[in-house]
Amino acid sequence: MSNVAIILLNWNGYEDTIECLESLTGVNYDDFTIYLVDNNSSDDSVERITEYLDRDKFYEYDILPRLNLASYHKKTNINMVLILNDSNNGFAGGNNVVLKYIMDNDVCDYVLLLNNDTIVSEDFITDLEDEFVEEEKTGFVGITHYYYDTHEIQTIGSGLVDTKHGEATAILEDTGLEPDFITGSCIFTTRDVLLDVGLIYEDYFLYWEDVDWSTTAKNKGYKHKTSSKGYVCHKEGASIESLNRIYYHTRNRIVYMKRHTKTSIYYHFLVYIILYVIKEITFNLGRTSHNKIMIKALIHGIMKASKTRQLKWGQKR
Repeated sequence: MSNVAIILLNWNGYEDTIECLESLTGVNYDDFTIYLVDNNSSDDSVERITEYLDRDKFYEYDILPRLNLASYHKKTNINMVLILNDSNNGFAGGNNVVLKYIMDNDVCDYVLLLNNDTIVSEDFITDLEDEFVEEEKTGFVGITHYYYDTHEIQTIGSGLVDTKHGEATAILEDTGLEPDFITGSCIFTTRDVLLDVGLIYEDYFLYWEDVDWSTTAKNKGYKHKTSSKGYVCHKEGASIESLNRIYYHTRNRIVYMKRHTKTSIYYHFLVYIILYVIKEITFNLGRTSHNKIMIKALIHGIMKASKTRQLKWGQKR
């Protein structure tokens, strides 16, 4: 049994993934297994990644389709499992492939979700583990993020949620406040917490999944923390087009608010978000594609939220 299961996702991003894998060979922590899910890439990612693994002496790997994972038994010499997903199910769906396997099989003590567009410091796993204190009801632990190119601070690894405006904001310096969520590009937790909190909600596809998952954990009584010692350098969605960012961020904040706030707060937010979209369109009359995406996201968000179950805010589930 490996102490830490590291989950990586790849979708048409083999160059980022290989650079991330290369950085993981330098960590000062030996007892981990990487579960790399390829989310049905349409390029030659799988071929390029396996070529790298064949050349590299650090990794001993197995490769298998997603449907074979449930019955998979890892040999002790294997430190990398490449899983071929049969569809692109986004951040939540891709991670849940491995999270469900971990829930069903006692293969690790700790679980680490890590973006493939990150480069890690050699001590980051040790520092994450040191920060996790079960006696303090720790849920998720994050770590400092720097921008890949400039090395300026991106976030301390966590953020706060504004439930009036449906905004999730990264924390840039430690203020002593307990964070509302841990940034999805690096989330460290235990298998025990995973068994209690459950899988990531999949209806978002992209963005807000980390906020939702963190909120679910907090409502079960867990506290989130960040480590200030290790770090990751993050390219921050290098392969995600800006219009997709606008669409999923706008749509998904509506779904989050429906799931995690009281009815009165949600309806006040709906008034706000409708007025916000109208304002954005008014000030961007010449940007046809932008405005169409904003309207589409608003409509889809309200429709999806109408079919979304409202959870009991602030209560254990």
